[in-house]
Amino acid sequence: MAEAKGPSAGRRVGGVALMLLGAALIGWGSHYLAKSGTCSGTGYVSYGPVPKCGGGEALYILSTFFLGPALAVVGWLMAQVSGVLWPAVCVSIGIGMITLYADTSAASGKGSFGLVFGIVFFALAVLSIILTVRKRRRPKPVVTGPAGLANVPSTPAAQPRAAGPEPVSVQPMRTASPDPLDRIAKLAQLRDSGALTNEEFEAQKAKLLAEM
Repeated sequence: MAEAKGPSAGRRVGGVALMLLGAALIGWGSHYLAKSGTCSGTGYVSYGPVPKCGGGEALYILSTFFLGPALAVVGWLMAQVSGVLWPAVCVSIGIGMITLYADTSAASGKGSFGLVFGIVFFALAVLSIILTVRKRRRPKPVVTGPAGLANVPSTPAAQPRAAGPEPVSVQPMRTASPDPLDRIAKLAQLRDSGALTNEEFEAQKAKLLAEM
């Protein structure tokens, strides 16, 4: 049976690049969404002044919740690399949050908020990587067959034989009874049942008579 081939090197590299681009868009959009917060077009709401929207909120929302996730998932499907997508997204969001701390144009308190949530997302990324590494290092269980024996790759010698009468390998019978006449009687039963040919019966009979 032919083994399924994975994606080509070019497809894998392109998928990883697309996945990282999607994760970067998520982090970029989350940075500006956290920075603007509950902004308004006028800078005021019913409970008082709020940050005035800069006009790019639609792009930030599209990048964070739609375009970024779509590109990341498509890249992950192309690359078929497990254990990378979630840590990449967590790291990207963490960077987007922590950079609020250094953004002087952010409102008061947003820097501390971004720092705390950035550390949380970095911790989630590290935890995900640790769990993935432990899962890959865990020994795989041995699959056993119906008889409790480990399954091994089939070889030509292990292939089932074509349907037909099985050749009978006849060896001198070893029974608990030392009486050759009893053994000859059992050989006669095998001949009558078709397990032995008449020639095989006579050959075994001659050997037993010679032992008497």
